[in-house]
Amino acid sequence: MTKIKDNYQVTLTQDGWTGIACIAEKLNLSVSELLERVGSGELTIVDPEDLEDYLDLQDALEAEADPENQQRIPWEQVKQELGL
Repeated sequence: MTKIKDNYQVTLTQDGWTGIACIAEKLNLSVSELLERVGSGELTIVDPEDLEDYLDLQDALEAEADPENQQRIPWEQVKQELGL
């Protein structure tokens, strides 16, 4: 079933429009399709800091699972080596 689309108006700065158009182009979508997918929850906007935290967590989990990283060093030893 095809949904009927209505016309809406948004007001953007030139930089805002250029940015959205660039994102749509990278995803091979029209601006309308991009906004439709964001609005329907099909695409999610992620804060760059949240993404960085997620990637850092993934790196930490991979490092912890690496057999070469299985040696545990007591916290007191770490503090002593750092002069704390």
